[in-house]
Amino acid sequence: MTIAKKPAHKKPVVRKRVAAKLQIQTAVQPIAVEEAKPHVPKIAPGKHFHAVGRRKTAVTQVLLSGGNGTITVNELPFEKYFATEDLRVIVQQPLNAVGILKSINVRSKIHGGGIHAQAESMRHAIARAIIAMNPESRRLLKKHGFLTRDPRVKERKKPGLKRARRAPQFSKR
Repeated sequence: MTIAKKPAHKKPVVRKRVAAKLQIQTAVQPIAVEEAKPHVPKIAPGKHFHAVGRRKTAVTQVLLSGGNGTITVNELPFEKYFATEDLRVIVQQPLNAVGILKSINVRSKIHGGGIHAQAESMRHAIARAIIAMNPESRRLLKKHGFLTRDPRVKERKKPGLKRARRAPQFSKR
């Protein structure tokens, strides 16, 4: 009875080919390039774009017109109404994303909600107005999440409870 012997070594050809394919794939991968900002045409004199944005109970009405980048909120300068830098950045995000911060004037009326919800509702309104002005910028604004209306609101109080879910303190004795 003869026992069949296995070859002493396996052919490493397959491994070399796989390694060669991996090297080719890594070398050919495209370099990440920043997404091109859509071309936003200048707004003609006398023309303006209106939009409404919401967050929690805050509602913002925005009017975009051509200009030099002035932002007013409830007839006050932008810097006076939104005192902190964080809130100002939130409001300016859609304008920065499209690249029209210095070429558009923004007038807005805000009511309801807290100061942070007001900033986010203004961001939502500005993004919607930019879409009305230039529909090509929708993809970029959608990617950043500026067009999504945040549906989270405070839950209503239930009967027999102190708040929406907070029950009265229980005493065993």
